[in-house]
Amino acid sequence: MGKIKSKFAVLLLTILIINSCTDKVENESKIAEEPQEAEKPREFAGPGYINLPFEMRPIVSSGTDFAFNFFKQVSDEFSGNLFISPYSLGMALGMLYNGAENETKEEIAAVMGMSGYTPEQVNNYYQTLTEGLLAVDSKTDLSVANAIWTDKGFPLKKGFVDLNRQYYDAEIRIMDFSLPSALRAINDWSNEKTKGTIPRILESLEPPTVLANATYFKSAWTVPFEKSGTVKKPFYNQDGTTSTLDMMHQKEIPLHYTHTSDYELVRLPYSNGSFSMNILLPKEGVDIDEVLESLNGTTWETLTRTMHANSVLVTLSMPRFTLENKLELNDVLIAMGMPRAFSDKDAQFLAMLEVHSWVGYVLQKSYIDVSEEGTEASAVTVIMMIMSSGEPLPPPQYATVVVNRPFIFAITEQSTKAIIFMGKVTKL
Repeated sequence: MGKIKSKFAVLLLTILIINSCTDKVENESKIAEEPQEAEKPREFAGPGYINLPFEMRPIVSSGTDFAFNFFKQVSDEFSGNLFISPYSLGMALGMLYNGAENETKEEIAAVMGMSGYTPEQVNNYYQTLTEGLLAVDSKTDLSVANAIWTDKGFPLKKGFVDLNRQYYDAEIRIMDFSLPSALRAINDWSNEKTKGTIPRILESLEPPTVLANATYFKSAWTVPFEKSGTVKKPFYNQDGTTSTLDMMHQKEIPLHYTHTSDYELVRLPYSNGSFSMNILLPKEGVDIDEVLESLNGTTWETLTRTMHANSVLVTLSMPRFTLENKLELNDVLIAMGMPRAFSDKDAQFLAMLEVHSWVGYVLQKSYIDVSEEGTEASAVTVIMMIMSSGEPLPPPQYATVVVNRPFIFAITEQSTKAIIFMGKVTKL
Protein backbone atom coordinates (compact mmCIF):
# COMPACT_ATOMS: atom_id res chain seq x y z
CA MET A 1 0.00 0.00 0.00
CA GLY A 2 2.52 2.64 -0.83
CA LYS A 3 5.77 3.10 -2.63
CA ILE A 4 8.28 4.73 -0.40
CA LYS A 5 12.01 4.12 -0.71
CA SER A 6 12.00 1.83 2.31
CA LYS A 7 12.52 4.93 4.44
CA PHE A 8 9.27 4.35 6.29
CA ALA A 9 10.14 0.70 7.04
CA VAL A 10 13.70 1.71 7.97
CA LEU A 11 12.24 4.06 10.58
CA LEU A 12 10.53 1.11 12.26
CA LEU A 13 14.04 -0.15 13.13
CA THR A 14 15.88 3.21 13.43
CA ILE A 15 13.68 4.35 16.32
CA LEU A 16 14.85 1.58 18.63
CA ILE A 17 18.49 2.46 18.15
CA ILE A 18 18.00 6.18 18.77
CA ASN A 19 16.71 5.40 22.27
CA SER A 20 19.10 2.53 23.00
CA CYS A 21 22.29 4.53 22.40
CA THR A 22 23.59 6.58 25.36
CA ASP A 23 25.64 9.66 25.79
CA LYS A 24 28.69 7.72 26.97
CA VAL A 25 28.76 4.83 24.50
CA GLU A 26 32.32 3.81 23.75
CA ASN A 27 32.98 5.41 20.38
CA GLU A 28 34.39 2.64 18.26
CA SER A 29 32.72 3.71 14.98
CA LYS A 30 35.11 5.70 12.82
CA ILE A 31 36.23 6.28 9.28
CA ALA A 32 39.19 4.12 8.49
CA GLU A 33 41.80 6.57 7.32
CA GLU A 34 44.38 4.89 5.11
CA PRO A 35 43.84 1.32 6.32
CA GLN A 36 47.03 -0.69 6.12
CA GLU A 37 45.88 -3.97 4.60
CA ALA A 38 42.18 -3.36 4.43
CA GLU A 39 39.99 -6.16 3.22
CA LYS A 40 38.62 -5.79 -0.26
CA PRO A 41 35.21 -4.07 -0.06
CA ARG A 42 32.46 -6.64 -0.33
CA GLU A 43 29.93 -6.32 -3.08
CA PHE A 44 26.38 -5.94 -1.78
CA ALA A 45 23.45 -7.24 -3.76
CA GLY A 46 21.54 -4.42 -5.41
CA PRO A 47 18.48 -3.17 -3.55
CA GLY A 48 15.01 -3.29 -5.06
CA TYR A 49 13.27 -0.08 -5.99
CA ILE A 50 9.78 1.14 -5.22
CA ASN A 51 8.69 3.33 -8.11
CA LEU A 52 6.60 5.86 -6.24
CA PRO A 53 4.15 7.82 -8.42
CA PHE A 54 5.16 11.47 -8.76
CA GLU A 55 1.97 12.79 -7.17
CA MET A 56 2.54 10.61 -4.10
CA ARG A 57 6.10 11.71 -3.36
CA PRO A 58 5.22 14.69 -1.14
CA ILE A 59 3.40 12.31 1.20
CA VAL A 60 6.68 10.52 1.93
CA SER A 61 8.02 13.50 3.85
CA SER A 62 4.72 13.79 5.72
CA GLY A 63 4.98 10.14 6.71
CA THR A 64 8.52 10.65 8.00
CA ASP A 65 7.43 13.68 10.02
CA PHE A 66 4.65 11.56 11.54
CA ALA A 67 7.19 8.89 12.51
CA PHE A 68 9.44 11.36 14.32
CA ASN A 69 6.54 13.21 15.94
CA PHE A 70 5.19 9.90 17.20
CA PHE A 71 8.53 8.80 18.57
CA LYS A 72 9.23 12.15 20.25
CA GLN A 73 5.85 12.06 21.97
CA VAL A 74 6.38 8.45 23.08
CA SER A 75 9.79 9.44 24.45
CA ASP A 76 8.15 12.24 26.43
CA GLU A 77 5.53 9.89 27.86
CA PHE A 78 7.63 6.79 28.58
CA SER A 79 11.11 6.32 30.00
CA GLY A 80 13.60 3.54 29.43
CA ASN A 81 14.20 1.51 26.29
CA LEU A 82 11.59 1.98 23.58
CA PHE A 83 10.79 0.17 20.37
CA ILE A 84 7.76 1.26 18.35
CA SER A 85 6.39 0.95 14.82
CA PRO A 86 5.15 4.17 13.21
CA TYR A 87 4.15 2.10 10.22
CA SER A 88 1.93 -0.23 12.21
CA LEU A 89 0.29 2.70 13.98
CA GLY A 90 -0.17 4.53 10.68
CA MET A 91 -1.93 1.53 9.14
CA ALA A 92 -4.27 1.19 12.12
CA LEU A 93 -5.02 4.91 12.09
CA GLY A 94 -5.64 4.71 8.34
CA MET A 95 -8.41 2.18 8.91
CA LEU A 96 -9.82 4.27 11.77
CA TYR A 97 -9.71 7.33 9.51
CA ASN A 98 -12.10 5.62 7.11
CA GLY A 99 -14.68 5.35 9.88
CA ALA A 100 -14.41 8.95 11.06
CA GLU A 101 -16.29 12.07 10.03
CA ASN A 102 -15.93 15.86 10.17
CA GLU A 103 -13.56 17.30 12.79
CA THR A 104 -12.61 13.85 14.10
CA LYS A 105 -11.47 12.81 10.62
CA GLU A 106 -9.52 16.06 10.22
CA GLU A 107 -7.70 15.55 13.53
CA ILE A 108 -6.72 11.98 12.66
CA ALA A 109 -5.43 13.15 9.27
CA ALA A 110 -3.38 15.91 10.93
CA VAL A 111 -1.75 13.46 13.35
CA MET A 112 -0.91 11.13 10.46
CA GLY A 113 0.65 14.05 8.58
CA MET A 114 -2.07 13.79 5.94
CA SER A 115 -3.78 17.19 6.23
CA GLY A 116 -4.50 18.57 2.80
CA TYR A 117 -4.80 15.16 1.16
CA THR A 118 -8.07 13.56 0.10
CA PRO A 119 -9.25 10.27 1.63
CA GLU A 120 -8.46 8.57 -1.68
CA GLN A 121 -4.88 9.89 -1.58
CA VAL A 122 -4.41 8.75 2.01
CA ASN A 123 -5.72 5.26 1.28
CA ASN A 124 -3.75 4.99 -1.97
CA TYR A 125 -0.59 5.96 -0.12
CA TYR A 126 -0.84 3.17 2.44
CA GLN A 127 -1.86 0.64 -0.19
CA THR A 128 1.01 1.53 -2.50
CA LEU A 129 3.47 1.69 0.39
CA THR A 130 2.65 -1.79 1.61
CA GLU A 131 2.59 -3.36 -1.85
CA GLY A 132 6.04 -1.92 -2.51
CA LEU A 133 7.51 -2.99 0.81
CA LEU A 134 6.29 -6.55 0.35
CA ALA A 135 7.80 -6.83 -3.12
CA VAL A 136 11.13 -5.03 -2.79
CA ASP A 137 13.21 -7.86 -1.27
CA SER A 138 12.28 -11.50 -1.78
CA LYS A 139 14.83 -12.68 0.81
CA THR A 140 13.42 -10.53 3.61
CA ASP A 141 10.48 -12.07 5.45
CA LEU A 142 8.06 -9.14 5.71
CA SER A 143 4.34 -9.60 6.33
CA VAL A 144 1.57 -7.12 6.98
CA ALA A 145 -1.92 -8.04 8.18
CA ASN A 146 -4.95 -5.90 9.00
CA ALA A 147 -8.14 -7.05 10.67
CA ILE A 148 -11.38 -5.64 12.02
CA TRP A 149 -13.55 -7.55 14.46
CA THR A 150 -17.05 -6.38 15.38
CA ASP A 151 -19.61 -7.67 17.85
CA LYS A 152 -22.55 -9.41 16.18
CA GLY A 153 -24.98 -6.80 17.51
CA PHE A 154 -23.17 -3.90 15.86
CA PRO A 155 -22.79 -4.32 12.10
CA LEU A 156 -20.22 -2.16 10.35
CA LYS A 157 -21.19 0.35 7.66
CA LYS A 158 -20.75 -1.04 4.16
CA GLY A 159 -18.65 1.92 2.96
CA PHE A 160 -16.25 1.49 5.88
CA VAL A 161 -15.88 -2.22 5.21
CA ASP A 162 -15.38 -1.72 1.47
CA LEU A 163 -12.66 0.91 1.91
CA ASN A 164 -10.66 -1.14 4.39
CA ARG A 165 -10.96 -4.30 2.34
CA GLN A 166 -9.91 -2.51 -0.84
CA TYR A 167 -6.99 -0.46 0.47
CA TYR A 168 -5.85 -2.36 3.57
CA ASP A 169 -6.79 -5.91 2.61
CA ALA A 170 -8.48 -6.05 6.01
CA GLU A 171 -9.99 -9.26 7.26
CA ILE A 172 -13.52 -8.53 8.60
CA ARG A 173 -14.99 -10.85 11.21
CA ILE A 174 -18.28 -10.74 13.10
CA MET A 175 -18.15 -12.43 16.50
CA ASP A 176 -19.98 -12.63 19.81
CA PHE A 177 -17.77 -10.51 22.05
CA SER A 178 -19.41 -11.97 25.15
CA LEU A 179 -17.84 -15.38 24.46
CA PRO A 180 -14.28 -16.23 25.57
CA SER A 181 -13.65 -17.55 22.05
CA ALA A 182 -13.75 -14.00 20.65
CA LEU A 183 -10.85 -12.78 22.77
CA ARG A 184 -8.98 -15.99 22.08
CA ALA A 185 -9.44 -15.56 18.33
CA ILE A 186 -7.94 -12.05 18.37
CA ASN A 187 -4.95 -13.19 20.41
CA ASP A 188 -4.47 -16.21 18.14
CA TRP A 189 -4.44 -13.82 15.17
CA SER A 190 -1.69 -11.74 16.82
CA ASN A 191 0.34 -14.87 17.58
CA GLU A 192 0.00 -16.19 14.03
CA LYS A 193 0.72 -12.93 12.21
CA THR A 194 3.84 -12.18 14.29
CA LYS A 195 5.10 -15.79 14.15
CA GLY A 196 4.89 -16.23 17.90
CA THR A 197 6.75 -13.03 18.86
CA ILE A 198 3.59 -11.30 20.17
CA PRO A 199 1.38 -14.18 21.33
CA ARG A 200 -1.18 -12.07 23.21
CA ILE A 201 -2.35 -8.55 22.42
CA LEU A 202 -5.56 -8.13 24.48
CA GLU A 203 -6.46 -9.04 28.05
CA SER A 204 -10.17 -8.22 27.76
CA LEU A 205 -12.72 -7.37 25.09
CA GLU A 206 -15.81 -5.20 24.94
CA PRO A 207 -18.20 -4.08 22.16
CA PRO A 208 -18.48 -2.85 19.58
CA THR A 209 -15.31 -3.02 17.40
CA VAL A 210 -11.57 -3.71 17.35
CA LEU A 211 -9.17 -2.63 14.56
CA ALA A 212 -5.65 -4.08 14.35
CA ASN A 213 -2.48 -4.11 12.30
CA ALA A 214 0.30 -6.69 12.65
CA THR A 215 3.68 -6.15 11.02
CA TYR A 216 6.45 -8.76 11.03
CA PHE A 217 10.04 -8.40 9.76
CA LYS A 218 12.94 -10.84 9.64
CA SER A 219 16.09 -10.41 7.58
CA ALA A 220 19.77 -11.31 7.59
CA TRP A 221 22.53 -8.73 7.46
CA THR A 222 24.10 -8.32 4.03
CA VAL A 223 27.42 -8.89 5.84
CA PRO A 224 26.78 -10.90 9.03
CA PHE A 225 28.81 -10.39 12.17
CA GLU A 226 31.21 -13.23 12.92
CA LYS A 227 30.16 -14.90 16.18
CA SER A 228 33.83 -15.38 17.05
CA GLY A 229 34.16 -11.60 17.09
CA THR A 230 31.50 -11.11 19.78
CA VAL A 231 33.11 -10.31 23.13
CA LYS A 232 32.08 -8.87 26.49
CA LYS A 233 32.45 -5.09 26.50
CA PRO A 234 31.17 -2.23 28.69
CA PHE A 235 28.01 -0.32 27.77
CA TYR A 236 27.62 3.07 29.45
CA ASN A 237 24.00 3.65 30.41
CA GLN A 238 22.23 7.00 30.39
CA ASP A 239 21.80 6.92 34.18
CA GLY A 240 25.56 6.77 34.69
CA THR A 241 25.82 3.05 35.38
CA THR A 242 27.89 0.62 33.30
CA SER A 243 26.81 -2.78 31.98
CA THR A 244 28.85 -5.58 30.48
CA LEU A 245 27.26 -6.81 27.25
CA ASP A 246 27.91 -9.10 24.30
CA MET A 247 29.27 -6.68 21.71
CA MET A 248 29.28 -7.76 18.07
CA HIS A 249 32.15 -6.57 15.88
CA GLN A 250 32.86 -5.87 12.22
CA LYS A 251 36.14 -4.51 10.87
CA GLU A 252 36.51 -2.13 7.94
CA ILE A 253 33.24 -2.93 6.23
CA PRO A 254 32.09 -0.60 3.43
CA LEU A 255 28.98 1.10 4.80
CA HIS A 256 27.13 4.34 4.22
CA TYR A 257 28.18 6.75 6.94
CA THR A 258 27.90 10.40 7.89
CA HIS A 259 28.51 12.48 10.99
CA THR A 260 27.86 15.90 12.49
CA SER A 261 29.33 17.69 15.48
CA ASP A 262 26.72 15.91 17.65
CA TYR A 263 26.43 12.37 16.33
CA GLU A 264 27.44 9.67 13.86
CA LEU A 265 25.04 7.83 11.59
CA VAL A 266 25.83 4.49 9.95
CA ARG A 267 23.61 2.24 7.84
CA LEU A 268 23.71 -1.56 8.10
CA PRO A 269 21.94 -3.16 5.13
CA TYR A 270 19.89 -6.35 5.24
CA SER A 271 19.77 -8.94 2.48
CA ASN A 272 19.80 -7.13 -0.87
CA GLY A 273 20.06 -3.70 0.74
CA SER A 274 16.39 -2.76 0.41
CA PHE A 275 16.01 -2.66 4.18
CA SER A 276 18.60 -1.32 6.60
CA MET A 277 19.14 -0.53 10.24
CA ASN A 278 20.30 3.03 10.68
CA ILE A 279 22.28 3.55 13.87
CA LEU A 280 22.48 7.09 15.19
CA LEU A 281 25.11 7.41 17.91
CA PRO A 282 25.37 10.67 19.89
CA LYS A 283 28.95 11.70 20.49
CA GLU A 284 30.31 11.56 24.02
CA GLY A 285 28.81 14.26 26.20
CA VAL A 286 25.85 14.89 23.83
CA ASP A 287 22.37 14.28 25.28
CA ILE A 288 20.35 11.77 23.27
CA ASP A 289 17.05 13.58 23.88
CA GLU A 290 18.48 16.80 22.49
CA VAL A 291 19.57 14.92 19.39
CA LEU A 292 16.12 13.41 19.00
CA GLU A 293 14.49 16.82 19.33
CA SER A 294 16.56 18.11 16.40
CA LEU A 295 15.34 15.38 14.04
CA ASN A 296 12.36 15.61 11.69
CA GLY A 297 11.47 14.58 8.16
CA THR A 298 13.60 17.29 6.58
CA THR A 299 16.76 16.71 8.63
CA TRP A 300 16.41 12.95 8.19
CA GLU A 301 16.15 13.33 4.41
CA THR A 302 19.29 15.48 4.40
CA LEU A 303 21.20 12.98 6.53
CA THR A 304 20.25 9.98 4.43
CA ARG A 305 21.14 11.83 1.23
CA THR A 306 24.57 12.59 2.71
CA MET A 307 24.97 8.92 3.66
CA HIS A 308 24.32 7.81 0.07
CA ALA A 309 27.26 9.91 -1.01
CA ASN A 310 29.62 8.61 1.67
CA SER A 311 30.35 4.90 1.58
CA VAL A 312 33.42 4.36 3.77
CA LEU A 313 35.18 1.55 5.57
CA VAL A 314 33.64 1.35 9.01
CA THR A 315 34.79 -0.66 12.01
CA LEU A 316 31.68 -1.23 14.07
CA SER A 317 30.90 -2.65 17.49
CA MET A 318 27.29 -2.87 18.65
CA PRO A 319 25.39 -4.84 21.28
CA ARG A 320 23.39 -7.98 20.70
CA PHE A 321 19.98 -7.34 22.30
CA THR A 322 16.31 -8.22 22.60
CA LEU A 323 13.57 -5.75 23.57
CA GLU A 324 9.83 -5.90 24.12
CA ASN A 325 7.47 -2.97 24.68
CA LYS A 326 3.81 -2.57 25.55
CA LEU A 327 2.60 1.02 25.19
CA GLU A 328 -0.87 2.47 25.67
CA LEU A 329 -0.96 5.40 23.27
CA ASN A 330 -4.10 7.35 24.23
CA ASP A 331 -2.20 10.24 25.84
CA VAL A 332 0.40 10.19 23.07
CA LEU A 333 -2.21 10.60 20.32
CA ILE A 334 -4.21 13.17 22.25
CA ALA A 335 -1.04 15.22 22.73
CA MET A 336 -0.28 14.86 19.02
CA GLY A 337 -3.61 16.46 18.17
CA MET A 338 -6.55 14.03 17.98
CA PRO A 339 -8.50 14.40 21.26
CA ARG A 340 -11.94 14.12 19.66
CA ALA A 341 -11.45 10.46 18.79
CA PHE A 342 -11.19 9.64 22.51
CA SER A 343 -14.10 11.84 23.64
CA ASP A 344 -17.44 10.21 24.45
CA LYS A 345 -19.11 13.53 23.56
CA ASP A 346 -17.16 14.74 20.53
CA ALA A 347 -16.08 11.60 18.65
CA GLN A 348 -17.59 11.22 15.19
CA PHE A 349 -17.42 7.65 13.89
CA LEU A 350 -20.82 7.23 12.28
CA ALA A 351 -19.10 6.26 9.04
CA MET A 352 -18.09 3.07 10.88
CA LEU A 353 -21.10 2.16 13.02
CA GLU A 354 -24.72 3.19 13.46
CA VAL A 355 -24.17 3.63 17.21
CA HIS A 356 -22.23 6.46 18.81
CA SER A 357 -18.76 5.13 19.66
CA TRP A 358 -15.31 6.46 20.41
CA VAL A 359 -11.77 5.14 20.81
CA GLY A 360 -11.39 3.44 24.20
CA TYR A 361 -7.67 2.91 23.86
CA VAL A 362 -4.85 2.42 21.39
CA LEU A 363 -2.25 -0.18 22.31
CA GLN A 364 0.97 -1.16 20.59
CA LYS A 365 3.07 -4.18 21.50
CA SER A 366 6.48 -4.61 19.85
CA TYR A 367 9.39 -7.02 19.81
CA ILE A 368 12.91 -6.95 18.37
CA ASP A 369 15.87 -9.33 18.50
CA VAL A 370 19.22 -8.22 17.04
CA SER A 371 21.95 -10.82 16.66
CA GLU A 372 25.02 -11.62 14.57
CA GLU A 373 22.85 -13.09 11.81
CA GLY A 374 20.30 -10.29 11.47
CA THR A 375 17.10 -8.92 12.98
CA GLU A 376 13.62 -10.17 13.82
CA ALA A 377 11.05 -7.52 14.69
CA SER A 378 7.28 -7.27 15.01
CA ALA A 379 4.55 -4.91 16.17
CA VAL A 380 0.81 -5.16 16.68
CA THR A 381 -1.30 -2.03 17.02
CA VAL A 382 -4.85 -2.37 18.34
CA ILE A 383 -7.58 0.27 18.40
CA MET A 384 -10.50 -0.62 20.68
CA MET A 385 -13.78 1.20 20.00
CA ILE A 386 -16.21 1.51 22.92
CA MET A 387 -19.69 2.96 23.41
CA SER A 388 -22.17 3.91 26.08
CA SER A 389 -24.92 1.51 27.10
CA GLY A 390 -27.52 4.04 26.03
CA GLU A 391 -28.04 7.69 26.91
CA PRO A 392 -31.41 8.84 28.31
CA LEU A 393 -33.42 11.22 26.23
CA PRO A 394 -33.63 14.79 27.52
CA PRO A 395 -36.58 15.18 29.91
CA PRO A 396 -39.73 16.74 28.44
CA GLN A 397 -41.08 19.94 29.91
CA TYR A 398 -44.17 18.16 31.26
CA ALA A 399 -44.96 14.51 32.06
CA THR A 400 -47.82 12.44 33.42
CA VAL A 401 -47.06 9.01 34.91
CA VAL A 402 -49.92 6.64 35.77
CA VAL A 403 -48.63 3.47 37.42
CA ASN A 404 -51.56 1.29 36.53
CA ARG A 405 -49.83 -1.71 34.97
CA PRO A 406 -46.92 -4.02 35.83
CA PHE A 407 -43.70 -2.22 36.75
CA ILE A 408 -40.18 -2.68 38.02
CA PHE A 409 -38.64 -0.76 40.87
CA ALA A 410 -35.25 -0.38 42.47
CA ILE A 411 -34.02 1.06 45.75
CA THR A 412 -30.61 2.61 45.27
CA GLU A 413 -28.01 4.62 47.19
CA GLN A 414 -27.83 8.08 45.67
CA SER A 415 -24.13 8.94 45.75
CA THR A 416 -22.87 5.61 44.41
CA LYS A 417 -26.00 4.69 42.46
CA ALA A 418 -25.62 1.25 44.03
CA ILE A 419 -28.75 -0.87 43.77
CA ILE A 420 -29.80 -2.08 47.20
CA PHE A 421 -33.11 -3.68 46.24
CA MET A 422 -34.92 -4.43 43.03
CA GLY A 423 -38.45 -5.62 42.42
CA LYS A 424 -40.97 -6.38 39.75
CA VAL A 425 -44.70 -5.93 40.27
CA THR A 426 -46.95 -7.84 37.93
CA LYS A 427 -50.08 -8.19 40.09
CA LEU A 428 -51.52 -6.29 43.06
